[in-house]
Amino acid sequence: MLGTSSPAQETKVFFDGTHRVRHPEQTWATVSPLLAEFGITRVADVTGLDTLGIPVAMAVRPLAKSLSVSQGKGQSKLLATISAVMEAIELWHAEYAPKPIISRQTPANKLSLPYRLTDLTSANDALVTESTRLDWVESAGMVSGRTVPVPSMLVSWTGYHEHRWLPPGLLWSSNGLASGNSRQEASLHALYEVVERDAVSQESSSIPSDLLDPASVDDRTCADLIDKVQSAGAALTISRVPSRFGIPCFGAKVWDADFPVACLGWGAHLDPYVAISRAVTEAVQSRLTAIAGSRDDLPPIYQQVRAGSGEVTKSAGPLAQLSDLLPDGPGAFHDVTSELAWVCERIQHGGGAEPLLVDLTTAAEFAVVKVILPGANLDIERVHPRR
Repeated sequence: MLGTSSPAQETKVFFDGTHRVRHPEQTWATVSPLLAEFGITRVADVTGLDTLGIPVAMAVRPLAKSLSVSQGKGQSKLLATISAVMEAIELWHAEYAPKPIISRQTPANKLSLPYRLTDLTSANDALVTESTRLDWVESAGMVSGRTVPVPSMLVSWTGYHEHRWLPPGLLWSSNGLASGNSRQEASLHALYEVVERDAVSQESSSIPSDLLDPASVDDRTCADLIDKVQSAGAALTISRVPSRFGIPCFGAKVWDADFPVACLGWGAHLDPYVAISRAVTEAVQSRLTAIAGSRDDLPPIYQQVRAGSGEVTKSAGPLAQLSDLLPDGPGAFHDVTSELAWVCERIQHGGGAEPLLVDLTTAAEFAVVKVILPGANLDIERVHPRR
C-alpha cells in the first residue's frame, strides 16, 4: 500500500508537456487492442474543426452510463488520442467496475473514521449527516497505508435510474478519477487534478490577478502551444492560480472573434511547464468540445456564441514573469514514486487530511484509481459547466 510499502522507483521517460513512465507509442500499443473491452467504438481526431491547430481527440462509448463522449488533448495527435481514450476508460471503471461494499447501510458515526463526513459533502446546505445510513467501500491512506472506509457513491457511478435516494450532500464527480501506465502514475495524476480543482474552486473570479507574460515561458513545448494560439489570431491569457498546497497551478483563457466565447483550462504540477501546458491544452479542448457539440452535458454554448462574451483584452498592468510566480518547492522529480510521496506529504500537511486512494484497476496493462481528499474544495459548476 502507498505509504507503508517501499515500491521500486518508476523512472520517467517522457517529458513533452506531461511526465510518463512509458513513451506514448508504448502506451498506445498497450491500450489500443483493449478499446472494445471498455465499450469504446470510435476515436476521432477533431483538431481540424478549429483554427488553432492544437491536437484534440474524442472517444465514444455508446453504452455509457454517464458521458458517452470523452475528450483528450496533447502536444501531438497521438497524445490527444491516448488522453481521450484513457478518460473514457476511467469513466467505464467508475460505471462498470464497482468496488465490493464492506459495510452496508451504516452511519459514519459507527465507523471511527479519521475524517468528518461533512468534509466530503459538496455543498454548505448538505443534509447528509453522521447518522445517515450509507454503503461504504475500502480505500487506502496514501501516507499511512491504513484502510479507511469511504462512501461508495463517491467512487462508483451507477446511473441516474439506479440511484438509491439520499438526502442532498454527497455527489459523485470525476474529480480524482485518473489512469496511468502504473498505479503510482495514475495516483499522482489524480492528486494533481484534486489540487487543481481545489485551487480553482477557491478563486473568486475566472481569471486571477497574477497574469503571466507568455514570453517568459521559455519551455519549448509550452512556447510552441502559445505560438500556435497566437499565430491563429486568438487571444490567450495565462494566470497563476494560488494553491494552498504550494503546488504550481495555472489557468488559461482562449478567445477569438470566430468563436467569441471565453474558453478556460487549468493545470497543476510540480513542474510549472506541465501545469501551463495542461492549462493551455485544456482551454483549447474546451473550445473544441463546444465547437464539435458532441458532449452529453454541454451548456447552451451557441447562445453565448450568438451573444458573444466580449473580447479578451490585454491586462492594463504589467505582466508577471514566470520566475516571480513560482512557489517554493523541489520541482518535478525524475521518478514518479518519489514525487508521489512528496505530494502526498505536502497535501496532508497543507490541508490537514490524508489523501485516500481507491484502486479501480481491472487490467494488468494499466491502472485506474480514484483519489478522495477530505476537505478539498470542488465547485462542480465552475470546473465542468453542466446543463
